Amino acid sequence: MPDPISVIVPARNEAQTIARVVRVLRDMAGIAEVVVIDNASTDATAAEAAGAGAQVVTETRPGMGHAVRTGIGAARHDWVMKVDADLDKFDTALFSNMIRARAPGVGLIKGAWNDPKDNMPMTRLLVRPALAQIFPGLGHLRAPNTGIYLFDKSRIAHGELVGDYAVDLDVMLRVHASGAEVAEVDIGRIVHDARDVSHYNGMAEQIMAFFLSRQPLDLLGEVVVVAERPETVLRTALGHAARKLMAGARVTFALGEGPGLDILSEAVAPYPTARIVTLDDLPGVAPSAHAARLTVIGGEGAALTVARSCAARHATALPVALWRMPGEGERLGDISVDIAEGAEIKRAALERLDGSAQVAPREVFRVEGDVAQ
Repeated sequence: MPDPISVIVPARNEAQTIARVVRVLRDMAGIAEVVVIDNASTDATAAEAAGAGAQVVTETRPGMGHAVRTGIGAARHDWVMKVDADLDKFDTALFSNMIRARAPGVGLIKGAWNDPKDNMPMTRLLVRPALAQIFPGLGHLRAPNTGIYLFDKSRIAHGELVGDYAVDLDVMLRVHASGAEVAEVDIGRIVHDARDVSHYNGMAEQIMAFFLSRQPLDLLGEVVVVAERPETVLRTALGHAARKLMAGARVTFALGEGPGLDILSEAVAPYPTARIVTLDDLPGVAPSAHAARLTVIGGEGAALTVARSCAARHATALPVALWRMPGEGERLGDISVDIAEGAEIKRAALERLDGSAQVAPREVFRVEGDVAQ
């Protein structure tokens, strides 16, 4: 039996239409629940949605991203369909195309539509060119920024999604970075009301800011951290690893036994793109098919030997860099990385480990060199 689907509908001041939208969605095959996110409405949107049989959650912060994040968190099922509140413009029977497109390895299905009155300037002039440069594996999509899609929320840290209009792109990039496939199906022809230039100006500013914020995070640059003692990772590399995980990148920790393993496990548990394996199991772990590069960060001694072997093993397929965590008493490194938001996760972990409260804003590593291909 196919996995059940939760539908989330961000809605602000949609009291006139939301009840009909909810009824249409509840009648669709495969839909197990409809969640309406009342996004700072000043009308009876919440009451109308609840009366039609939806679960209603409230998000008081205006913004599509805030509403989507709240809706995903409230959804009871892993497969979530996100739709707009203007379903009167769609042939909803075609939404089943998204449901049928689920397959092993597919994490998201975009619903592509055609509007004869809209030549898609945002898609043509901004989104698709940006993806071609930064995420070429998504270049096959005709409508990458469509707001109607179905995805597996278990693959992403949805609590970290951006709070604005770029949230639909954020979901897609996180699914892609996780190693899952992004597919696209046709959901028909619609006719939107005419949109003026100011509508696109605001969207363009948010989307451009989103792409610029993601570029330095290198979502397709995967990381492997190798250490005999887990506490070494907590002290020297957790901030960098946490920042990557928060953005949606994949990080693998290959560790021996010792103090701090439970603390590290709990620190990264909210992030589906984190993996913890033993040193012996590392040879069986491979980067995803979407990985663009790999950074292997090793500890000292035997851990550095394992790290070197890991780097060499993957250098035939990817650009690989090998870094070393500073040893005891080492304060300087060849490279210094800003750990930004990851600092709070590191601080909490170190407080549990030994009561430490001070966390530097950057972590340093010794560069052992790029591994020859």
